[in-house]
Amino acid sequence: MNVPALIEKMLVLFFAMAAGFVCGKRGWLDDTANRTISRLVVMLTNPMLALSSVMGKERLMSNRQVLALTGISFALILSCMLLSRVVVRLSHAEDADRGLLRFLFSFCNISYIGYPVVQSLFGMDASFYVTVLVLCSQLIMWSYGIHLVSGQFRWQWSILKNHCLIASSTAYIIYLTGLKVPNALASACSFLGQTTSPLIMLITGSALALMPLKNVFTNGRLYAMYAIKLVVLPVCAYFLLRNVLSDGLLLGVIITFLCIPSATNATNIAYLYGGNHELASSGVMLSTLLSMVTMPLLMHVLFG
Repeated sequence: MNVPALIEKMLVLFFAMAAGFVCGKRGWLDDTANRTISRLVVMLTNPMLALSSVMGKERLMSNRQVLALTGISFALILSCMLLSRVVVRLSHAEDADRGLLRFLFSFCNISYIGYPVVQSLFGMDASFYVTVLVLCSQLIMWSYGIHLVSGQFRWQWSILKNHCLIASSTAYIIYLTGLKVPNALASACSFLGQTTSPLIMLITGSALALMPLKNVFTNGRLYAMYAIKLVVLPVCAYFLLRNVLSDGLLLGVIITFLCIPSATNATNIAYLYGGNHELASSGVMLSTLLSMVTMPLLMHVLFG
């Protein structure tokens, strides 16, 4: 297991966020610019990232295996969401922030750092496991996840028009049907999609520059929540699942998924749908910093 490569990936992520922080302090990125970039990510780059995850990739699993993995992925994400209700309720957070805290606990940054992290730990063969997790996460994140962040808990059919949701569903269909996509189109989607992670980390860092840093490092509720999310949950899941799952690679990917910091889309969605973007940015930054220590340590202890 290549733990140094994992640490390198986490440092790159942090560097991008630090660059956004500098841009915010210098006035190169402000609140208006962050909202504009967030809209660009939702409307263009994130959908391209979802589509590129299945374009031009070799099929390594049968449709039956894909459907089984899909069921496991949904069960994993929904379990995190159910646990988040208990954890956030015990934190006695303000009612207005509970939905956002549940989002930060339930959804991880699998879309942007899942691939390099899993590939560095388990090799290229593990990539499609990540793809399915990404698709399932996107489907829930851009539907019910929006309701959590915005505080609007009723279903709206307009959500089905969300570009990220449409792209994730299309990517899943492309894989199941074995549809061949022209290489030029696959390359174009990948080229645009790869800008998603840097853009989101930039606006996350910029948002932090516009708020007092003490709000990030003095929020006791976030520390308590991430102690459970980044340490307790992965360890408990490992000992619970290691005698249940016969696929060691699947077990490794699941535990890695649980160790990954909060989804950077929390900031993105908060900007677009009226959530507390300061708390979202604080959670993303703090979880990223903490995971730079917890993730390599747990991977080494559990799988080393």
